[in-house]
Amino acid sequence: MNRSIGGFILYIGVALYLLAAGLIGIFTNGGEFRIMVGSILGGGGLTTVVAIIFALAAIVAGVLLILQLFGMEFGIIELILIAVAILWIIFIIVSDIIVPIKVHPPFLSWLSSLATHLVILGAIATGTSLFGGN
Repeated sequence: MNRSIGGFILYIGVALYLLAAGLIGIFTNGGEFRIMVGSILGGGGLTTVVAIIFALAAIVAGVLLILQLFGMEFGIIELILIAVAILWIIFIIVSDIIVPIKVHPPFLSWLSSLATHLVILGAIATGTSLFGGN
C-alpha cells in the first residue's frame, strides 16, 4: 500500500483509536458502545452483548488497518473492513443522530463527536476498493 506521510499518520491514529475503543469496550462491558446500544435497547444482558460485538469489531478493524498499512494483504481483509464500515455507519447514526436527539448535548460537543466518527469511517473506507480506497 503506497501512502503519503499524512495517510500513514491517519491510518495509525485511526487504528489505535479503534484498538483503544475496542479494548475499553471489552474491559468495561461495552464502553462508548454500551452507551450507544443502551440508548436503543435500554440495558441488560443483550445491551452488553451487542456492545461487546461492536467493541470486537473495532479491535478487528484496528488490527486489519495496521496489517494492511504494513503491506500484509489478505483477500478477506476487504470484506471484513466493509462489514466494519457498515457497523460504523450504524454506530454513527445511533450515537451521533439518534442519541443526541434524546440527550440534547451542546452543539460543538456533538459536532466534534460526529467529525471524529466520520474521520474514522473515512479511514476504514480507504482500506476497501468498494468505497474508493486501495
